[in-house]
Amino acid sequence: MIERITSHHNPRIKNTIRLHSSRGRQSQGRIIVFGTREVERAIGAGIDFEEIFFADAETDELVGSIAAKTAGTATRLIYLDEDVFAKIAYGDRTDGVVGVAARPKTNLERVDPHPAGVPNSGLVMVVQAIEKPGNIGAIIRTADACGVAAVICADPLTDVFHPNSIRASTGTVFSVPVATGSSEQVQNWLREHEFQVLTARLDNATDFFQSDLTGNIAIVVGNEAKGLDQQWSREGYTAVRLPMLGQADSLNVSVTASVMMYEAMRQRNNRWR
Repeated sequence: MIERITSHHNPRIKNTIRLHSSRGRQSQGRIIVFGTREVERAIGAGIDFEEIFFADAETDELVGSIAAKTAGTATRLIYLDEDVFAKIAYGDRTDGVVGVAARPKTNLERVDPHPAGVPNSGLVMVVQAIEKPGNIGAIIRTADACGVAAVICADPLTDVFHPNSIRASTGTVFSVPVATGSSEQVQNWLREHEFQVLTARLDNATDFFQSDLTGNIAIVVGNEAKGLDQQWSREGYTAVRLPMLGQADSLNVSVTASVMMYEAMRQRNNRWR
């Protein structure tokens, strides 16, 4: 049975609108997911939606497809009048599907450092104090493409499940293991699992492309404006940088992370092939 809501004064609609803000998501312990692709990828990754809303004009074929994928769960499927759906829509999203779910866990303990089952062969991407959710989402999307074991957000300055992060990741934020913690917690986790740590820096750094990336590797990139905090300048960590032939001395953090993950994938594929 598919329900229908016709008033934007409905308490469930009001609570859904509050999920647009970080404060609302935090207070409710829930997230909001916009778009067919993102909702379907979340379902495929095992996210149990509490509610999925459809614009009244959405096709029966799409509604039937999602109904089949959520069969046997407690997910409530709800049609909304167009003006009500417009109230819960975010930004310029016109896709007529919105899902609400409990916030996924992001504790470090849930991350498997060696998902392939090969000892000392893990590859993780650490992002420290990133501010823009679009950058986090783009990094997660590339991590998915490169087979990275996890994206770990140290000292996060934005919500990893911000709608813009989910959108930029194209929904892969639900399939790539994502964890958060303080820099101290992340560094302890990396030490516990014996990762070699490569930090993206401009000072006293070696050419990244000269690094051996085939072992237990953690690549760490920092804040968009300030780079990595000094606590990531530690004995035993290797500072690396990408060669730059022009006037700019750095790239966008998501671009830097992407180049580094693809080089790691290239080296690792050549070794394990």
